[in-house]
Amino acid sequence: MAEFKGGCLCGAVRYASTAEPAFMANCHCDDCRKSSAAGHMSLIGLPKDQVEFSGAMSEYQVTADSGASISHHFCPSCWSQVYTASSSTPVNAHIVAATLDDLSAFSPQAVVFASKAAPWDRPFEGVPHFDKMPPIG
Repeated sequence: MAEFKGGCLCGAVRYASTAEPAFMANCHCDDCRKSSAAGHMSLIGLPKDQVEFSGAMSEYQVTADSGASISHHFCPSCWSQVYTASSSTPVNAHIVAATLDDLSAFSPQAVVFASKAAPWDRPFEGVPHFDKMPPIG
């Protein structure tokens, strides 16, 4: 069974889960690119009710390229984004893989919004690529 543990930069927010991920993906949509301040965001979709969060978080909402309402949850002290939640998959917390204690726990199964990838951040090879968001569980 996989174990996902991590937290923000300052350590005020932590999470832990042993749930089976619904997905692991690199996303190149505008929202992920801008909110990560990088070319893409690596996300792990875990059942929200099976992730234990500790510490206060702030929230920011936006409409994503998919049309879904996205809420970004981040530490109010160091501003590290810990997870996102989407109206399209309300049962999942999309954990930001960069916040994992053990980075090897993340292995992308897909690249989404590959058509929006920055020319300097080419999508990960060897996994399925989708120009938009495919249906996910």
